[in-house]
Amino acid sequence: MHHGLREGTADRDAAFVEAFARKHNVPFFLKKLDGEALKNAEGSLEEKARDARYKALVDIALCHAEECHTEAGHSPASVSMDTLAPSVPRYDDAVIVTAHHAGDQAETMYMRLKRGTTLAGLRGIQPLRALDSIGHTCASRCGVTQQASLHIINHPSSIIHHQSNFIYRPFLNVTRKELLAYARENNLTWCEDESNADVKFARNKVRHDLLPQLERECPGAAEQLCRIAELADRAYAKVIAKGEAVFDSVLVKQDPSTPLRFAQDDTHTITLDKKKLNKILREHANADLSEMFRLWLAEQGFRFPIAFFYGPKEPAHVKIPHRAAYRKRSVAKIGHTIKICEFCTPEEAQKFVSCE
Repeated sequence: MHHGLREGTADRDAAFVEAFARKHNVPFFLKKLDGEALKNAEGSLEEKARDARYKALVDIALCHAEECHTEAGHSPASVSMDTLAPSVPRYDDAVIVTAHHAGDQAETMYMRLKRGTTLAGLRGIQPLRALDSIGHTCASRCGVTQQASLHIINHPSSIIHHQSNFIYRPFLNVTRKELLAYARENNLTWCEDESNADVKFARNKVRHDLLPQLERECPGAAEQLCRIAELADRAYAKVIAKGEAVFDSVLVKQDPSTPLRFAQDDTHTITLDKKKLNKILREHANADLSEMFRLWLAEQGFRFPIAFFYGPKEPAHVKIPHRAAYRKRSVAKIGHTIKICEFCTPEEAQKFVSCE
């Protein structure tokens, strides 16, 4: 992936990867992004580059899977994807494997703890995440339940049986030192991205300055940060399981014959039964379900800020706004239902909540 942000050294790195891939008979794809557009886009450059990278990786992986499918003699137009033999990859699935390791996990945990985070954030980098069609991480809406995630992590070959795009990180329990040792033992050349040494980037500052200082003062701190992520992930799974037991009954099956106004074909939408939700909230009036509700929605693919649904005077402290938009997402009470949507742009989301 060539981000177009450091022309000279990035060209060198691309050539290195191409030569390595050809030497080891691995398919090679080169995708060059618009570096100037990334620099000029609103928001964090690191975040924008990551989003663009994953979108491009999904496109490449899907294209490669379809090519493999065609070579195997299966035509998407003539073969039911549900009847394919297990050994045949699905052309509508993309599996992206990255080399994030234990050091990356420790850095992520340090950064999140420093700025403040929720239970979801304390889980750190996830070993398995679903990606939507534009490369954004999501959860159950792409077919990845908690149980499916655990099964795939323990049985990586089963990943091709799920109708989703995945990002899979198998090295989160492996240290950089162990990876370097493996490379040396197997005569594998190591290529270092020189931008990783630039401490003007927040993660590099943590990697080269802050985490080493913490390790000097508290030996084993990085390992403990990774341990916290594991414990938080277990706690999160329990919260989500409880959230599913409480809230899944309020989901209304979407009627495809009534499309949303202003919505594009790829608009993601769920509908909640307002009466059923209110009944549940009244039954739990003495509890605080606001964070559970927010995390449950995140598992449906809709991320909102921590206080978005919090109302101290509401039953179970869950307050649903009549109409509100957050970035590309919108919430609107319509009749006896609550529509929660994700649009292609913030402008579409705002237009939807402002229309009658």
